Amino acid sequence: MTNTDKIIKEKKIGLFDSGIGGYSVLGELFKLMPEASYYYVSDDANAPYGPKSDEFITERSFNIAEELIAHGVELIVVACNTATAASIDLLREKFKGIPFVGVEPYLNAYYIMPEGLEKKMMVLTTESTGKSERFKRLKERLDPDSQIDHYSLKNLARLIEDYYYHPDHKDQFEKEFENELSFLKSHHYAYAILGCTHYPLVRERIEKLLDLKAISPCSHVAQRVVDLTTIKNESKVSGQVPSKFYNFLSTSNNLWIQKNRESLHGPFKGK
Repeated sequence: MTNTDKIIKEKKIGLFDSGIGGYSVLGELFKLMPEASYYYVSDDANAPYGPKSDEFITERSFNIAEELIAHGVELIVVACNTATAASIDLLREKFKGIPFVGVEPYLNAYYIMPEGLEKKMMVLTTESTGKSERFKRLKERLDPDSQIDHYSLKNLARLIEDYYYHPDHKDQFEKEFENELSFLKSHHYAYAILGCTHYPLVRERIEKLLDLKAISPCSHVAQRVVDLTTIKNESKVSGQVPSKFYNFLSTSNNLWIQKNRESLHGPFKGK
């Protein structure tokens, strides 16, 4: 049995991202396993990961994994496409007793593509993910004929992060958001695979601006976590009350706090 096959019997699940992008995964986990205890690390002191080197991201991933393990988590979700691409293989090698679930931008998306729409699909990633060897291998395996176009977005993850913490800057966000994506309008894509966990937080905005269907792998990632646990539907059996909170650490202040799950939506709820 490999570390990714280990069955989790406890309720502590760790997640980390360069910022709040992993909230898109955590939100899906709350839907499937609301009774679990979640520990989320936002490495905002080093955000964004997009322009960082693989070596730097891997070092941060190791440090964060150690922090989460110290709090008793038995499974860690690398809730960041960039960190997945840079470090998940090394994380699995270093922490052999811990299952790691990553986020792949092509996950389950290629196979649901309707026939005849091959040239109307694109994948959006950060710069670092797009340059990573893992992404290149994934593309060669799932899309060897380059049927899906790829674009690396330099600023979108940062814009989303900034807007979450500064919702009063809505007008500025809307302007920069459109500037970042408007060059894609003329391509008339039908589908966009969201290859950064920040992007599903503004999924509806992307769909509206580009007039397409945006595909997020986050629900598939959450389902993979469920498949690795034995606590699915446990609340119905044991009478446990679904949690309204999650544990949160910002590396900017290194202080663990509890946050209400409603905070996952930020200014993006219903947008």
